[in-house]
Amino acid sequence: MKQYFLFLTSLFLIFFGAISFWCNRHADYDLVAMQVANILLALLSVFSYFMLRKNMKVGRPRAFVNGVYGSTLLRLMLCMGSIFIYLFANKGNIHQPTIFVMMGMYVVYTAFETISLSKISKQNK
Repeated sequence: MKQYFLFLTSLFLIFFGAISFWCNRHADYDLVAMQVANILLALLSVFSYFMLRKNMKVGRPRAFVNGVYGSTLLRLMLCMGSIFIYLFANKGNIHQPTIFVMMGMYVVYTAFETISLSKISKQNK
């Protein structure tokens, strides 16, 4: 548990620093949108962790798999909704590379979560 949150915090801080550095060098990227996406993805990882830990206690292997699918679907829907809100709020000022960076963060957080929780699941057997 501690190791998961240590890696999650490290990933969050690395993204936070990299986004700040990148946006200082390239002013056309939307710093606020990318930082909000980073925070949202980190919070979703915490929520997914507790949801999947609860499913692991059930004792059925299928419950864990369903939990992973559910958390991935929840993350995808919330990210897509956030991108639609971003697009709607910035009607004429849309910067496509910012959206691609946010989706890249989605992929990294999802991969991190799936790999980490699979290792935790194997340890609990």
